[in-house]
Amino acid sequence: MEKDQFNSRINRHQVSNRKNKWVIFIKVFILLLIIMGVGLGVRHLYLRNDTSAKNPNSTKKIDFYVASGMSASQIGTKLEQKGLIKHNYAFENYLTKHNINDLKAGYFSLSASMNLANIAKKLEKSGSLYPISKGNPDSLLMREGETAQELAKTIAKKTKFSAKTWLATLNDKQYLAKLAKTYPELLSSALKVKNTKYVLEGYLYPATYNIKNVKSANDITTMMVSQMNTELAPYYEQIKRKGLTVQEVLTLASLVEREAITQSDRSKVAGVFFNRIDKKMTLGSDIAVKYAMKNPTTNLSLKDIKIKSPYNLYVHTGYGPGPVNSPSLNSIKAVLNPVDRKKKYYYFIADLKTGKIYFSKTYAQHEKLNKKLSATNNKNN
Repeated sequence: MEKDQFNSRINRHQVSNRKNKWVIFIKVFILLLIIMGVGLGVRHLYLRNDTSAKNPNSTKKIDFYVASGMSASQIGTKLEQKGLIKHNYAFENYLTKHNINDLKAGYFSLSASMNLANIAKKLEKSGSLYPISKGNPDSLLMREGETAQELAKTIAKKTKFSAKTWLATLNDKQYLAKLAKTYPELLSSALKVKNTKYVLEGYLYPATYNIKNVKSANDITTMMVSQMNTELAPYYEQIKRKGLTVQEVLTLASLVEREAITQSDRSKVAGVFFNRIDKKMTLGSDIAVKYAMKNPTTNLSLKDIKIKSPYNLYVHTGYGPGPVNSPSLNSIKAVLNPVDRKKKYYYFIADLKTGKIYFSKTYAQHEKLNKKLSATNNKNN
């Protein structure tokens, strides 16, 4: 009897030990799972916010195609599959954080040496209709911020039309009258303005065009104006509500296009321009003055900013005669949605080395920044 009780106590003790071991094992296992989970979570958070290039030393260019209607997730997945980015979810996160939701379709030349910011910036611009590495003799590219005269040189090289012949279409009264009947909302304000260098400057939408079947110089212009009408159509009502004309919007957008790079800065620069207009101040734009010059220089002299031209916005107040290049849709959106106007900024200056733009409320603040950045900016010009 005593032996049985003794054995029973031993068995209970052994069972208890086994139970304790299992409890300890389960606790350790759960702790390890928690540690692993935390580790994976931290790693995922890091990777999710990693915007660096996959291979900074890569020199290989890849033709990357975005089909019309592709989602950000689909584009990100394809970028990862092509070896252009590290993680598709980092790409999606970058777009969300920077409110980028207007990626374009077409072919783009990308590299694994590009970080997410550069890739996103590329994809925000109009893509080519053809693989860029192969090129296409029947394609004509109008770049964002390009002037009509610059494009005319390309047209002369790729078509049978001389630069002079094509540029003449931009001021042809009979042709313009026909265009205005087709696109009244787009062109009505342009035809009312005098002293423009080219009536259709700024109305040529920057994109890649197929010129294989063009029969006249007018055909090229019509394609580009038609595309601008298509892009602006969703904004005509907004332009009217703001009390602006299409001519005024495109004029400011053409200045914004060359003054700022990021969408945030473009919207702020647009706000500065509107603040100056409301105060009856001149816009003081170097971009407009350079457009007026026959041989523009990088750094304008005091003599340059006194040039006699309606485009000299150091002298003349208001918007000026018209656009000075073909602005991107992003610059147009910036003009329609200016920011920080209540902060009463009237001046801005860019650090040409870093690209950062500084905004000032007073001329004294602006001059202080100008002196501080002059050495760096002159070196980088």
